[in-house]
Amino acid sequence: MLDFPVEFTLPNKASWRLTEGPSWLVAEHRSSSSQLALRTWRADRVLRRADCEAQARLGRSSIPIVHDEAVVERYALLAPADFDSELVVGVEPSALGLEGYALVIGASVGRCYAAVFTTRVSGQGAEREVAARLGLVVDRVLSHVRVLRVEERAPRRHLVVSPKAAKE
Repeated sequence: MLDFPVEFTLPNKASWRLTEGPSWLVAEHRSSSSQLALRTWRADRVLRRADCEAQARLGRSSIPIVHDEAVVERYALLAPADFDSELVVGVEPSALGLEGYALVIGASVGRCYAAVFTTRVSGQGAEREVAARLGLVVDRVLSHVRVLRVEERAPRRHLVVSPKAAKE
């Protein structure tokens, strides 16, 4: 099992199924046709978000292609800290209903971060439901993701310091 150095909160956590793949941590919410995939990885010391996005897409072909006409929101995201991250939220019609996504790509010195949330709704009220799901994930999950620092991931060793013996 891989150790993913990412901390986040899922609303109604018990209804999500978490799996750790070879490089992505994936949370699936089957009853809502929703999925959240996250990943951090080492990269060249100097890189841009576009480089991180290209690397993420190589390893995960299911990342939605961003079409300008589908973009609802696009802005810099402050989470995770120390990453230059951008959030792109989009909604597109598909053969199975309405599909929404929230994509975060971040670059830091020697590190990349990617988070991909996708959801699908069909039937009456699909627009409202997709908007509600995207809003919830952006506001309560993606805006609060934390990448653990190296010292937080390292196993803690307890050091016992004995007082020096008194000189006689």
